[in-house]
Amino acid sequence: MFIDVYSKATGRKHRVPEHYMDHPVLSKPFRKTPKTRDAETTSATPETDVVTATPTTETPAAGDKE
Repeated sequence: MFIDVYSKATGRKHRVPEHYMDHPVLSKPFRKTPKTRDAETTSATPETDVVTATPTTETPAAGDKE
């Protein structure tokens, strides 16, 4: 996947592979665009609203309990 970045030296916009920004040498001449940074922060937020259910291995009892 490619992302948009700006060159630190010239300010020109480029499209580079996403893994470039994880590499210290390859990412040095670039900075991410605000759009790319915003997309990264919204997708990296922890999912605190998700309810986790504890799985059970017991099957429910069949029949009436009177």
